[in-house]
Amino acid sequence: MTRLHKNKQYLKNMDWTVEKIRQEMTDGLDLLKIIDKPIVAVFGGHKVKPGSNEYEHCKKLAFELGKRGYAIISGGGPGIMQAANEGAKLAGAPSIGIKASLLVNEKSPDKNFTHKMGCHFMFVRRFLLSIKSEAMLFYPGGFGTLNEMFEYATLMKTNISDKVPMICVGKDFWEELFTWFNDKLLKNNLLNKNKDDLDVFHLVDSHEEIIRIIEKK
Repeated sequence: MTRLHKNKQYLKNMDWTVEKIRQEMTDGLDLLKIIDKPIVAVFGGHKVKPGSNEYEHCKKLAFELGKRGYAIISGGGPGIMQAANEGAKLAGAPSIGIKASLLVNEKSPDKNFTHKMGCHFMFVRRFLLSIKSEAMLFYPGGFGTLNEMFEYATLMKTNISDKVPMICVGKDFWEELFTWFNDKLLKNNLLNKNKDDLDVFHLVDSHEEIIRIIEKK
């Protein structure tokens, strides 16, 4: 079946698959080791356009965080990712892009990065984006952004990874999702009320709120 072609290739070429994963993990961890500042990860839609409110909000925030001594890491693509890297670079801060090599529509100018690498495997990319980050910012985005947000929330909820603030930027965009969390998940006992599974999330709008949460951490 055509839809299983890539899966079959990975299974057929197991030595290549395992070596490629090992090399990407090694290269990524070596890159992160040289970053001597606290890292904030930024996620969001690749279709967000320069000049839009969301783009400029993210760019300014990354600039302010960079001036306060933070490094910025993103998925290295356009949209919100590009805004984050632009702001960090303008501030003279480390601006890291962990690019998805197979996504042809996720290109961003190399001038925005102080450090960059490409990942063939998306799960390696997600690991590298999170492993050294002290906070995660989620701007409006599509399936990719939601995938990242829910994966990291699951890892934190199950104590597989350390808890860090997950800051959802833009109340108008995110608040209906949080209403659904409360109305469908909590009320149906699909989340643990006693352990407060939602306490890792912060729903905010302003730069001041975001910086306060990060610096409190």
